[in-house]
Amino acid sequence: MTQMSTSALWSQTIRVVSHAYFERKEMFEKNRDCYPCWVLFAVESGKFYYRIGEERGEAGAGDLVFCPPGFAFEREMVAPLALHYIGFEIGESVAPSKEPLPPTFLARSQDNKRLVSDFAYLRRLHLSSDPRSVMRKQMILNDVWQLACEVWEEEQLRDGLLLMDSVDALMKLAAEWIYRNAYTPFSMRALSDSLDLSPVQFTRRFRKSFRIAPSDYVRFLRMSKVAELLLDTDMTLDQIATCCGYENGLYLSRVFSKNMGTSPSKYRDQNRL
Repeated sequence: MTQMSTSALWSQTIRVVSHAYFERKEMFEKNRDCYPCWVLFAVESGKFYYRIGEERGEAGAGDLVFCPPGFAFEREMVAPLALHYIGFEIGESVAPSKEPLPPTFLARSQDNKRLVSDFAYLRRLHLSSDPRSVMRKQMILNDVWQLACEVWEEEQLRDGLLLMDSVDALMKLAAEWIYRNAYTPFSMRALSDSLDLSPVQFTRRFRKSFRIAPSDYVRFLRMSKVAELLLDTDMTLDQIATCCGYENGLYLSRVFSKNMGTSPSKYRDQNRL
């Protein structure tokens, strides 16, 4: 199996094979299993430990754990689960050894409202097998898949993995410099000057190499870190601004609201678990 790029993941169509919902799953019947198709454990509440291949972790409310066909899925209950157990296929059915792999097997969507809505529809439909209900399940599962793709794409961008494909050595150096220095104040003009390029030349060349403008890449890295600090710490907005390369909390609030569609305070209130 090969790891799939996020651009290829986005384009996949998901076909539901089976769907079961457990309102309160207090124990696993098997602590280890291997499936002939893809399996999704979509967690509404509760917690469990998992191991798939070399990846291990803890899954809780709002988490999506994907297990490819042919992989051993080990799990251990921590707290009773409300859980959607979904079997599915990606695009055309192929031999397990040729199945593509996502970057990670766990996805934690930040669009909590959308995921909660998808879960609610799946709960209502889980016992229905008529053609219309199956079609609706299909649409909802594909939406859940898109949410996971968003997470994987953001993780790859944050880790700089998408920026390693360029054959332009100078732009690769620029991308690595931005990744290391994104959270400190710096001038994009100074960076382009250090590369002996005008700002316009630098932007065009960077975009050609990575399909993203350097300023957009900086903003993405910073917004990702801001969102993480909002959810995982009690830092003030001024403190977060200092950690992420912004002048002050007021300016950060304007940038965050414009890019995320909500204020930092509302984002923190709505998404903290």
